[in-house]
Amino acid sequence: MSIRFGIMLPIPTVEVRKIISIAKVNENAGFDSIWAPDHLLFIPEGITPNTLSILSALSVSTSRVILGICVSDPHRLHPAVTAQILATIDQLSNGRLIFGIGIGEAMNLTPFGISRDKRLAKLSEFIYIMRKLWKGEKFSYEGKYWKLKDAFLQIRPVKDRIPIYIGANKPKSLRLTGKIADGWIPGPLTPRLYEKYLKIVYEGIKDAGRKLDEIDTAIYLYTCISEDLDEVYNRLRQFRPLVISSPEKLIEAGYKVEIPEGLKPYYEILPYSEDLIKFKQYGNSIPDEALIEFSISGTVEQCIKKIEEYIKAGVKHFILVNVGPNIKQVIEIYSKQIIPYFKETYR
Repeated sequence: MSIRFGIMLPIPTVEVRKIISIAKVNENAGFDSIWAPDHLLFIPEGITPNTLSILSALSVSTSRVILGICVSDPHRLHPAVTAQILATIDQLSNGRLIFGIGIGEAMNLTPFGISRDKRLAKLSEFIYIMRKLWKGEKFSYEGKYWKLKDAFLQIRPVKDRIPIYIGANKPKSLRLTGKIADGWIPGPLTPRLYEKYLKIVYEGIKDAGRKLDEIDTAIYLYTCISEDLDEVYNRLRQFRPLVISSPEKLIEAGYKVEIPEGLKPYYEILPYSEDLIKFKQYGNSIPDEALIEFSISGTVEQCIKKIEEYIKAGVKHFILVNVGPNIKQVIEIYSKQIIPYFKETYR
């Protein structure tokens, strides 16, 4: 079993022109994959560029690293348009693209009048259509959400199809992931919760008659490394509601927190609204020990031990948000210590 390490691009916190150089630094540091979130609006605020445009640029400015979207939705674009764009990026990158997709977040849809109805069923249909189009064959389709007649694309991915990872966190979406996805990307979880949810993914795999090794088990996590633990805690506190965006997961992990009345899930929150105020209030109630448990943070030795716990829980691909406190130093630690250790141990 090989273990892979990916890095999230610092969107929405940096200028667009800096993204390419940041991606190159992380590729040269030895990360296996580089990921970009797909948003129209973002919480927290900041410059939010179009992800597909960014990955198009990265496809010709990087040479080795996998390029991933973490994650898109089935609402903003027609599946044929998405399939064509993805196939183009895949060709430009010589087959290095991964497409992550979820049910969609209100911040990207509601302000723009984009419907979010029947999200899971729509997601399944969206994936089916894209994969059919990537085969290059003419076909017709009568679905609930899209109807195609003699449809085909005149561009195909480098390989048979582009890997599709689902950002699933609920039982129904977890089972669907096991049935149809090439990979699973949940939001931050403790190792124990990851193992618990992975069993539901495996139920879907079993129902579909698939093999366990047909799906890449990933996770999206924050990482903060320093020999000064006070520095680690102080830094993580700045990202509290993002490190653990789901109060339900926090409670499930055994923590007691005050949840503001009317608090909506992260995927239902709108920017510049009372939702955001309540979300921040919830974040202030998250204890420090929970921030550590839901992330890869602490000293180098503590982080290595934590990664091993996640691997035992079933993780094969880590998608990390580097929050420092010294960003460059954390990159160097992964490059020279953490990544080589796990490449050697799990080669």
